[in-house]
Amino acid sequence: MNGPNIDCSVIRKLLNILSEKTVSPWRHLFLTTNWDYLLQREVLKLGHLKQPEWSAETHVYHLNGTVEELADNSRRSLFILETDSSELRTSSTEANIAFTKISWNKTFVVVGMSFECEADKFLLSSFARIQDDLPIGDSEWIIVNPLASTLDITAKRVQAALPHSRVRQVQATFADWIEAQTPELQACGALRY
Repeated sequence: MNGPNIDCSVIRKLLNILSEKTVSPWRHLFLTTNWDYLLQREVLKLGHLKQPEWSAETHVYHLNGTVEELADNSRRSLFILETDSSELRTSSTEANIAFTKISWNKTFVVVGMSFECEADKFLLSSFARIQDDLPIGDSEWIIVNPLASTLDITAKRVQAALPHSRVRQVQATFADWIEAQTPELQACGALRY
């Protein structure tokens, strides 16, 4: 993560867009299945002394564990590999809070995730079980992926789990989507231009 070939400029560009263009009362929350803490590091580099209005919080939730070393990692999610069975997804404070936050929200941007591995399928099936009772059942999903086949499969998986949801497919790399100024976030009213 500290190597000279690691480029976080697209993350910084996203954070700048969100900080400058977010429309109140929208607030952004970050969740990832990645182990790296590049996103968390870029959020912290912003140097906010108090919670910014555009962000629900400055913590990045790691659903599948993280290599970040904190003074106390006891509340963090345990490591999960793509090859692990869904039974290995155990309860943790971090995962429980993240699941609750997802369940009570209605707009999601999914980048680079296909919900293909067993642990991620389990996550979708968990949302399916609560969809009739919580806002996630009537949610909007913006799925960004450069591969048309993966994009279509991911959209179908989300739609199958949450049949009342609306899914927007964006065939683009994350960098290209950011460069285009996240038009889907503009269209749903989260960002102004």
